[in-house]
Amino acid sequence: MGEKVRILGIAPYKGLVTLMKRYAGQRDDIQLTAMLGNVETGLSLAKEHYRNYDIIISRANTASRIAKGVPIPVIDIGIDYYDVLLCLKTAENTKTKFAVLGFRSLTTIAKSICNVLKIPTDIFSINTTSEASSLLDKLKEQGYKTVICDTVPYNYAKLIGITPILLTSSMESLKAAVDQAVYTWQTHRDLYHSLSLMHQLLDSSANRFLVLSRTGECIYTTLEDEIAVPIQAKLQNELEQCCTGRKRSFFITVNNQMYSITSHLVDETLSSYIIFHIMPSKIPLAYSKYGVTIMDKQSAEDSFMDSFYSNTELAREILTNTEDAAPSPSPLSLMITGETGTGKDRVAHIYYAKSPLCDNPLYVINCSLISDKSWDFITKHYNSPFTDNGNTIYISNLDALQKTKQKQLLSIILDTNMHVRNHLIFSCTQTAGSATPHVVFEYTNALGCILVPIKPLREQKEDIISSAGLYINTLNQELGRQVVGVDDEAAALLEQYEYPYNRTQFKRILKEAVIRTDGPYICAKTIQEVIRREDVLFSGFPLPARAPLGGSGKDTAADTQSNTPPDPYPVSFHLDTSQSLDGMNRDIVRYVLKTCGGNQTSAAKKLGISRTTLWRYLNR
Repeated sequence: MGEKVRILGIAPYKGLVTLMKRYAGQRDDIQLTAMLGNVETGLSLAKEHYRNYDIIISRANTASRIAKGVPIPVIDIGIDYYDVLLCLKTAENTKTKFAVLGFRSLTTIAKSICNVLKIPTDIFSINTTSEASSLLDKLKEQGYKTVICDTVPYNYAKLIGITPILLTSSMESLKAAVDQAVYTWQTHRDLYHSLSLMHQLLDSSANRFLVLSRTGECIYTTLEDEIAVPIQAKLQNELEQCCTGRKRSFFITVNNQMYSITSHLVDETLSSYIIFHIMPSKIPLAYSKYGVTIMDKQSAEDSFMDSFYSNTELAREILTNTEDAAPSPSPLSLMITGETGTGKDRVAHIYYAKSPLCDNPLYVINCSLISDKSWDFITKHYNSPFTDNGNTIYISNLDALQKTKQKQLLSIILDTNMHVRNHLIFSCTQTAGSATPHVVFEYTNALGCILVPIKPLREQKEDIISSAGLYINTLNQELGRQVVGVDDEAAALLEQYEYPYNRTQFKRILKEAVIRTDGPYICAKTIQEVIRREDVLFSGFPLPARAPLGGSGKDTAADTQSNTPPDPYPVSFHLDTSQSLDGMNRDIVRYVLKTCGGNQTSAAKKLGISRTTLWRYLNR
């Protein structure tokens, strides 16, 4: 006796399972295992068990769906003319109004038989399983009592009171499918053995592969289902560039994990497809224990375009200048400077996204968060971004780094040619009215950085009202409000304020104003109250000189004194802006109470709130 063909039978109804088991005992040349699985569950069964079989047999739409998801042949049991004719005669004998409902594999045969035999019946085709229920509801309303159908609409028809006649497969149809499966296997046995060996080798490999057609259809993958689908969706956006014929390398981000992708185009006579070699990145996208964050092109673009900064003159300038800053295949190093809250990080993101190296990752290193352990990893570890080539490395808050480490970092960059091997972007914070940090000149001169100074908001007053309108629209969506904008007096106050913490502060002011506003427009009184709270908040910090709110534009000693009240407790006050607005308000209240020596009446008066409201904040 020769080698038995191992056949997996997936039947959409119990009767076919019974038929398969009965027929399996009649053949010595096959090993047939029958399982129950319909159009919804059959593919999962096939993926779970196909490695133990040579070939699969199933029926109609279930077979079609399985064939697209497994790498072994799938034979369709098919629908025989006799099977359909038997159902039609059964339905006629019910003496009721009946119809035929199913996928085209059923309805096409039914139409042919009805035309030849002149059987007067209505035939309805569906393309998806979801269509069946709504169509059955309509048939019931129209007085149909019986329906010839496949397994998909069968149960729902029973549920709503229509008698279903299930289209079943005969022993002859099953025998024909098994014969075809055996013939196919015997004809291509050597090829199947080779393919099986290749699949086992690929499945056991640490590397992962995904093979797509030019249209994006999955041909083969070694990825698990939960990750294969989102990765395939991402790669479909890259197909056009991957079909150029050249080997291509790039990065994608899926489920907070970055993957390195290498693509190869295989162009055969009859068909062509793209092989993607997929490897997880060395460092996850999420914030790591070493203080390194990784972004890809899409997330960097989203960071800028979805931000408050994208609707400003700043954005238009940057988008215009990105090509000038990156004139060569290896972009020049950048040094971004600006005050706190001017959007230096967002600017770095868009420069990276528009650079020639945007297909490779952006490594973000925040110097203000670097610990000794992080520093050792960044400067010494073999997995450090500093050891890689062709990437963009953004070193933010360079001025926050200890001077000894600033010099050490510069030495590492120069000694290893890191600024030639990678695209380097730096940012430094510049305090209003103070000199530019020395590190800016040191790095710019040594590395030939292009300077990218970001203007403070007080020098971009023309953006304030238009930006306010756009941000209010965003806040309406976020907070469920319906604020139209600001009235003229409120607009004047917004334009007049100096914003020591720039756009970050501007956003905070607008958000609180929207929350405090019940009508369609934010009024001047609301803006005055919110800004008064800002003044109290920053009273312990040096502020740029500004005109009094609603005043003539000329500063007086009394005005200056009223806008920046003295702090009898010269302890630095840090507001944690990552918390909720309610949490920030509570911290402000506690700070003001401290400046008033614990006097709740004075603190409430200074804040412009009642003692009851103050008490509530203190006890939350």
